[in-house]
Amino acid sequence: MVVIPSIKVINFVLLPPVSLPSLLPSLLPHSFVTRSYLFSFPQYSPPTIIYSTGNMRVTPEQNEPLPTVSSTTIPVVITREQLSQIPVNAKIIPIGKEKEEKPGGVRYMVLVLTMTCLSFMMSNVICFNFTVLCMPGTGEPAELSENKTQYIGYSRKEKTWLFSAVAVGAMFGLFPVIIGISTYGLRKVFFAAGMLTSVTTFLIPIMAPMDFNLFLLMRFLQGIAYAACMPAVGAITSSWASMTQQGLFIAALTTFGQLSSIFSMPVAGELCVSPFGWKSVYFLHSLISMIVFIAWFAVFTDSPKDNRFVRTLELFEIQKGKSSAATAKVHEQEPTPYLEILTTPSIWGVWIGALGDLIAVQLIHIYSPVYLHDIGGYSVEKTGFAAAVPVLFQFLMKMFAGHSSDRITGISETTKLRIYNSIALGASAVFLVALGFVKEGQGMAGLILMTLATAMFGFNGGGFTKCAALVSRQYSHFVMANVQFLLCLSMLLCPLLVSYLLRDGTIAEWRLVFFVHAGILVVCNIVFCLLATAKPAPWTDRTLKPSASRNTPLYTLKA
Repeated sequence: MVVIPSIKVINFVLLPPVSLPSLLPSLLPHSFVTRSYLFSFPQYSPPTIIYSTGNMRVTPEQNEPLPTVSSTTIPVVITREQLSQIPVNAKIIPIGKEKEEKPGGVRYMVLVLTMTCLSFMMSNVICFNFTVLCMPGTGEPAELSENKTQYIGYSRKEKTWLFSAVAVGAMFGLFPVIIGISTYGLRKVFFAAGMLTSVTTFLIPIMAPMDFNLFLLMRFLQGIAYAACMPAVGAITSSWASMTQQGLFIAALTTFGQLSSIFSMPVAGELCVSPFGWKSVYFLHSLISMIVFIAWFAVFTDSPKDNRFVRTLELFEIQKGKSSAATAKVHEQEPTPYLEILTTPSIWGVWIGALGDLIAVQLIHIYSPVYLHDIGGYSVEKTGFAAAVPVLFQFLMKMFAGHSSDRITGISETTKLRIYNSIALGASAVFLVALGFVKEGQGMAGLILMTLATAMFGFNGGGFTKCAALVSRQYSHFVMANVQFLLCLSMLLCPLLVSYLLRDGTIAEWRLVFFVHAGILVVCNIVFCLLATAKPAPWTDRTLKPSASRNTPLYTLKA
């Protein structure tokens, strides 16, 4: 095997078009590497050959005729470890034995399975948001009669405790999840969380009638499992999404809040009024979540390099343009630079933008059934379907926003982040203000405005969540873990804030609730726009130089 000895640099070198053809006759006609591809760079004008150095060989396979070499394509034999040297804009053309190989779509299978797992992790948590309307309180007789047509249920204080227990559990579980992913990888940690949420959801109908504290414990354990959601989003986007699909993956994976409501609200509404009763809601969720997590565990690996289903062409697509540090295996990565991440202004912009978004989203998730039932005048059965409508549109909008943010050209990536985030938070604030002026009994008007406000949140897939992935790269699991912490914080703050503002449930109090949340959205979006950037932070690759002050950590690790 022959390496051109005159080229000795890192990354890529531009050669005159005549250089490579003149060198080819001197190369040995064999290779010990089994993958041969042509890399075409048609965007260069005049046509220029790009030769990647390192250990790449410019030679064909053994006993294969030398492929035609034009001024814009060169034959390259490459190993899996050298994938990070391929730029994002390289077009890959298989030759030789690999010309019949199809790219494959394992990353999309991983994406769909992870979306499903995350959705049922969330569904197990939020099904209580609806069943609280139709389940008896602890110790209350389960039988209804002609004189007693509905349950007394839980008091306002007990509901607050049960809502908050999940958030507290998620906060307690967050640090072990971060350490677990860094040490053992996402596959083991996320599967363990999936089994925990499945078991605790199954036990809730058994424990809730027996003792309130046991019910509270089950909700707390659900929260510990729930802590793995956002770190999983960050880790999978970093390892499985190509550089041209970051927006799509981050948007799709963060739709679990919407997908869970689309499934759980109507199903809970139907089962609550069916002969199966409210307990069947939890049993069904538990069974499905266990099945999907087992399927995910069978397919997923922490790195696409280790996945037996991933073909080489797909691996090229996933890893081209990423640094070698970003594509390293878990045990090969540098220790997470916690202090540098925590002192990077653009990361704080992500977190502040996330906090405003999540507090408002919690308002919709937790209180939309209550608002539509009490103010809109919907029945219990219709409330389930009505509450699912806003999040259905949010899911569709999020998928559109994530895909379009990857495809739109002509403006900088940073500008796109600011535009999409402003639509997500700013437009939602406008519709929440309008929702405050809806009168009692105008259920359809309230549902339409709530749907519009909720749908706009879907643009966050091209806003702060995409910013987190672009800036933090292989450490996005830690950045998203802090988003998970903020999600837990919002789950605590939103019920407390709403309970403080909504003492009697009057229309005037609901108006104040919507106005306050709109104000939070506007302030948080302004901060994000000031600090946002699309450039990777210098701590993701030690060869990078700081690109802007907002992307430079205040604390820098000494070499």
